[in-house]
Parts: sequence; structure tokens; C-alpha cells
Amino acid sequence: MLPAPRLMLLMLAGLALAALPIVIDASLWPLPVALWALLLVFGLADAWVLARARPEVGVELPTTAGVGAKLWASVALTLNTPRALRTSLRPEVTSPLVVTDDVMSRAPQGRSEHRLALDAPRRGGGSLDAIWLRLDGPFGLMRSIGRHATSAPVAVIPNAERIRELMLAHFGAQRFGGVHVERRIGDGGEFDALEAYEPGMDLRSVDWKASARHQALRVRRFRVEQNQRVIVCVDTGRLMGEPIEGLERLDHAIHASLLLGQVALKAGDLVGAHAYGDSVSTWVAPAGGMRQMTRLRRGLAELSSAPEETNHVLGIRHLLGRLRRRSLVVVFTEFTDATTAELMVEHVGHLARRHLVVFVALDDPSLERFVDAPPDSAEALAASVVASGLRQDRARVLRRLKRMGVDVIHAPPGPAALALLARYVRVKRRGLIG
Repeated sequence: MLPAPRLMLLMLAGLALAALPIVIDASLWPLPVALWALLLVFGLADAWVLARARPEVGVELPTTAGVGAKLWASVALTLNTPRALRTSLRPEVTSPLVVTDDVMSRAPQGRSEHRLALDAPRRGGGSLDAIWLRLDGPFGLMRSIGRHATSAPVAVIPNAERIRELMLAHFGAQRFGGVHVERRIGDGGEFDALEAYEPGMDLRSVDWKASARHQALRVRRFRVEQNQRVIVCVDTGRLMGEPIEGLERLDHAIHASLLLGQVALKAGDLVGAHAYGDSVSTWVAPAGGMRQMTRLRRGLAELSSAPEETNHVLGIRHLLGRLRRRSLVVVFTEFTDATTAELMVEHVGHLARRHLVVFVALDDPSLERFVDAPPDSAEALAASVVASGLRQDRARVLRRLKRMGVDVIHAPPGPAALALLARYVRVKRRGLIG
């Protein structure tokens, strides 16, 4: 228990009043005495109420939270007081959880409910370790501060709500037909059946040998291939830890990977994952079925960006050694300039000789704003020049990858994930994996 700021101010006023009998008139001595007596009485009253309060704190907190989402903790506070007291609640958390603000309220006698907001900007295992409770006395002269230990672990995992929003944004406007790839004439490269020709059909699909045997026109109907391999290759190096729109690049890559994995598994393909930084960190063997989604989510959720530079030579060569069949490989990585990207470009080119590669580079909208905004100061002009140089280097590397036969996607995180889905659908329908 300790004095409140109000008591300290009143004590200073009491000291000033104590000088009145000396400076002005000795007969004014009852004023400071009365003030100090009142402070003593009301201070003791506050101390008595706070001593009887005996607060009890209970916490309810979800065991999992999506990265980038707000997490709400429900705090049950029980007080044994004759009247409501001003309270302040502050959580004590461990990373990656972050406290947003204290909760100030009035807690009545008995049980009351309070909500605390926590942020989860990064993935990992955090916990709510304690609740710091401050109670102010009825007169605001005394206050008590106590730490109430709790045990509430929280696992911050990839945000399923973010994946669901991206899926709805894509399938709400596409003719993809839900998450299942529909069979359509001319889609894919796998022969399905022969059917009778009808006016309006594409003459290029007529099977002339079969038509001669049946003495009637027959057309070939194709379907989209299944059981093809889709590998998401995620860089976990230093540059993937840079934030975009409040989340690390790595988190955006994981969300897009899980979205693609869910769609590909629904379409009947085999999906796997490969992650590397300065060394190979994760390998999820390609497999089918929705149980594979659980393995992908578990494997990608354990990834974290490392402070070391990415070893593209080791990571891509390790992936090449594991892939025996031609596959669709989606590479999520980042680079700063054309010089540092030299090894990355060379080995992505090696990968593109044997597999169909989609290279995803996430653009930072804040960097684009520096380039597009008219400079109004010397600092803004310098920032614009630097950002323009980075964008030109980036465009030079992406053009080189395209010349190597790599399919390149570069856009902000949300549009990039949707463009990746559209690219996957196009690859499936045209039978480009082989």
C-alpha cells in the first residue's frame, strides 16, 4: 500500500498552510492542523477499505490465436468492499504477445468482468503470466498495487481467418467453381472420354480416327489432372522478417502457402512444403488428403525468420535432390538488389529447368508510396531516389527470372495470394505441370 498522487499534493498544500501562522498571523495555526487531521482520517479510511478488499483475479484466455489478430482476455475480479473502487488492470505477458493498453474502470463490490486486449504480431508460444491490479481508495488518497500470477499459455499460429478471407475474395469472383476443380471440356491435358459431336463444339477437339471407326463425329473430352505435386518453398532468412502491413513477410508467405495448399488438396493434388534459411529447416513430404493440411499447418507454423542471410545454394539444391517428378514449385523469397540476388537467380534457374516454378515476391506498399509521392523536402527527395533505385533493381531481377522461364508474381500480400491461386488454376487447366 502506498500514497496516491492526490495525497502527495494535499500534503504539499499542508506544508504551505503550515507557513501561514509564521508569515501572516499566529492565530491561523488551526488551519494546517485541521488539514493534517483530515488527511490522517481519510487516509486511514482508504487504507482500511483497501486492506479489506482482498481482491481475487481469475483469467480466461484462448489457447490459440492467429498471428496479427487481436486477442481478448476475460478477467474476473472479486472485491470485498462496501463501495465501488477505481481499478487499473495491466497484463504481464511474454513475447510474442504485446500489451496494447491498461484497462481503467470502477469495480463494484463482488464479482465484475473486464476485458483486456492483447496483440499477437508474430508467431510463437507466448503466455499471460500475471495481472497487475491497482486499487484506489474511496477518497483517492491511498492505493494498493498487487501482482496476481496466472498460467495462461497461448500459441500464436497462422491466421485461419486471414486465409478464409483470401479464399472468399478469390472464389467469390472466379469461375473456379468452389474449391473443387470442375471438369470442363478442354480443361487439363488428361484424356477423359469420347462424346458425340454437337454443333458449336470446337473442331480442334475432334478425334478423326475414332470418328472413322464409329462412322460419326467424336470429340475428345479432357479433364484436369490429379495427383500432381505442388511444393511450396519458403525462405526463412533475414529479409523475410521485414514487416509489411503489420505482419512479417514470412507470415504473409505462410498464409498464401496454406491457402494454395488447401485448394490444391481439394483439387486432388499432392502438396508438400520446403523451408530453408541458412540451413534447411522444414521438409513436409508431398501427400494428398485433407490430413496433409494438418501436417502443412504444423510444419509451417513452426517456422521463424532468422537473423542470418539465406543460403539459396543449399536450400534449392536440397529441394532438387528430393524431387523425383516434375512438380509445381512455388518459391517465396525476398532480395534487396541485383548483386545480392545473383546466387538466388542462378539456382532458381536450375530449378526451372526441371520443374514449373512460380516465383512470388511480396511488394511493400510503403516503399511504393515513397516513389509515387511528390517530394516536399530534401529528406523526402532522398527517400524517393533510394526507393526508385530499389524498385529498378527489383524489376531487373524479375525480368531476368522471366527470361529463364520462371512465372513471376509480384504484388502486395493480399493481391499476391489471389494471383497465386489464379496462376495455379491456369496451370491446372492447361496441363503445364506435365
